[in-house]
Amino acid sequence: MPFRRRSIAALLPLCLAACQSAPGSAPRLELTLVLLKTGPRAQPLSDAESKQVFGGHFGNMQKLARERQLLLAGPYGAQKSDPRLRGLFVLDTADPVRARQLAETDPGFQAGVFALEYHTLSTAAPLRAVLAAELADQEAARAAGRTLSPGDGCRNYVLLTVEDGAAAQRELAGHPSVLWLAQLDGTRALVLLDAVDRVAAQALVQPLLQQLGAIRLDEWFASGHLADLPRPSGG
Repeated sequence: MPFRRRSIAALLPLCLAACQSAPGSAPRLELTLVLLKTGPRAQPLSDAESKQVFGGHFGNMQKLARERQLLLAGPYGAQKSDPRLRGLFVLDTADPVRARQLAETDPGFQAGVFALEYHTLSTAAPLRAVLAAELADQEAARAAGRTLSPGDGCRNYVLLTVEDGAAAQRELAGHPSVLWLAQLDGTRALVLLDAVDRVAAQALVQPLLQQLGAIRLDEWFASGHLADLPRPSGG
């Protein structure tokens, strides 16, 4: 889904400002987080099958993004808490039935390459503005006759999962390296850290480990526009 950041990236601060300045225009988003894990398929894909499945996977993500159904997507990096983790989707729906309908259109899931795991996600971060900036990048590239590849305009982040969501809110809201703080499954927290890898993220959270309690750190690769999000003062 992510596309290359160009001069059109200036649209994102404008979108964010509009969302923040208009009363009632930036509601808390109730979303679905879908974890893509290694699926049940035992037989390796042939080269032709791999091209078809993963081409369809990226094409389907682009389709869902254009329909404003898929807000974020990206693969996990090398250092992760579970070796089965492959990537994630953030869907713009809190309806579990609708979330399954959308996620299961993925050709990787249909081929058994991915298994899907669903979680509730709630955040005040303006993720729809991030998607709008991504789509603007895509349109600008198309108008200029350029072809964007999956991963263009992406960068490294680290996802921090905190089992005690209240502690995460208390200790991390307003932290300069926190780009996004979301409530996960009602009681936990999912935090997007502005860190290039897990070593850098560990250095950031080390002083807070006693207060945060049980955590997980996962390297993640996603839209560079997320780095432009205003630092959260709340979830």
